[in-house]
Amino acid sequence: MYIRRYSLALLTVVVLAMLSACTTFPVEERVAVRGEINQAAAEIIAELIVENPELEAEISRSVGYMTGVVTSGTMLVVGGGTGIGVIFDKYDQSRTYVNLKRADIGAGLGVGRYHFLVVFNERESLLDFKDGAWKPSLGAESVTARGDSVAAVSRDKGFTSYALAEEGKAVSLTLRLVKVSVNHDLTNTGVSNVSIPMSGYDETGQQGEDAPRVWDHQLPFLAQKVLDEGYDLPLPYGAGLVYAYVEQDQALHSLQAGINGKEIEPFEFVGFENAVSKGPSWQLRYDTWLFPFMNVSAMVGTVNGDAPLDVILDGDLMLDHLGTDCSKIINRPLCEALEDNLITLPIEATFTGKTYSLGLLLAGGWKSYFVTIPTNWTYADMDDTDAGGAVLTVTPRVGKMFDLGDAGNLAVFVGGNYLDSELTVTGRVALPDDLVSIDYIIEQENTGKWNGVIGFNWDITRRWSLAAEYNGFFGSRKAYIASLTWRY
Repeated sequence: MYIRRYSLALLTVVVLAMLSACTTFPVEERVAVRGEINQAAAEIIAELIVENPELEAEISRSVGYMTGVVTSGTMLVVGGGTGIGVIFDKYDQSRTYVNLKRADIGAGLGVGRYHFLVVFNERESLLDFKDGAWKPSLGAESVTARGDSVAAVSRDKGFTSYALAEEGKAVSLTLRLVKVSVNHDLTNTGVSNVSIPMSGYDETGQQGEDAPRVWDHQLPFLAQKVLDEGYDLPLPYGAGLVYAYVEQDQALHSLQAGINGKEIEPFEFVGFENAVSKGPSWQLRYDTWLFPFMNVSAMVGTVNGDAPLDVILDGDLMLDHLGTDCSKIINRPLCEALEDNLITLPIEATFTGKTYSLGLLLAGGWKSYFVTIPTNWTYADMDDTDAGGAVLTVTPRVGKMFDLGDAGNLAVFVGGNYLDSELTVTGRVALPDDLVSIDYIIEQENTGKWNGVIGFNWDITRRWSLAAEYNGFFGSRKAYIASLTWRY
């Protein structure tokens, strides 16, 4: 009983490990691994031709084939398997090295190892396998020893699959899901390890001319041309979350005021104090590499902040605006409050609303160095309508990449940030004695357009990246920005 329980627990561990396996290879081992897979492919085909001589002619007529090795296991009602193989495409004479993952639901028990061959009769089927969608099928296995039999040949629309048991003991009848995905460690697909286009960053371990690089994505335009020139490109689409906190001094101009209900018109003011805007924002970002070195993006988000400021007005000008005659006794209270005085207009503008942004990024790199120039235009639509405007940012950067091994790639950069924000603030304020109420419209813009930037971008994998930067060092603005992006 103890042995049975131990075997069952061991089998459970094996099945779960296979379902979660991730096939990665260090750079220095990739050439040798590709050679082993290519040799195994030739041996598997020869082995299966011995069992089925007609297979040789079928392969000759095909548009390509996939071959490899899968280890699988099933425990009662769940099972799975993983493997590695290669797809040979006769159309472009390319080899694509692939990972295989299998999930089973049904009845079965045991562990087995199989050689397989999939012969493609239609190129659409071959490309469908490369795309990596999960494919359902009904699977039956009965394995007792190596070469026990050629597992029943499975024919489907566009392809025929063969399998030969190598070793193990297993019996199962399951609903099966199979997924093929490109192994980017072994296949030089042109997909970059980093999230910007680079040339010559990772030349070690690339495939030879017998397996040319082919870009399998619709975007960016001209991708294949730059791949042939030696560039690697990031995955074309990205979605992410961006957080920013900005604090900056503001300059005021073009005040219009209407006093005690009079029509709003241009008004001379003496000066201002404490004009600072600050607040956080969150944005959802979607981007696409439209051309190899040009990325376009769109963002939508929320902002929640404030911009307190004190506008100092000339009391005599306010009396003139009202047409008040201070020689009359009836006007004495108002005249005493305004005549020969400077009046402070305390404005508390809040920022609560939505933001909409469009972005353009120009980028490129050579070896481990890169240059990027992101430009963004943002419009703020405030809920309470007392403030609204547009912001333009341009942030040229230069940086260097560092290879972190299994932890991905780290890019550090420095640069400058140009920000031009124009904000229109509207509202009404009353002086403490309620003798004067003022409706106002005032234009507000940031004082320091340029400041310094330092930051990093961590490409954890080809799909996930984390970035953060600080804007400050000089000028009248400071900002903290962070983002998380998923590429596909």
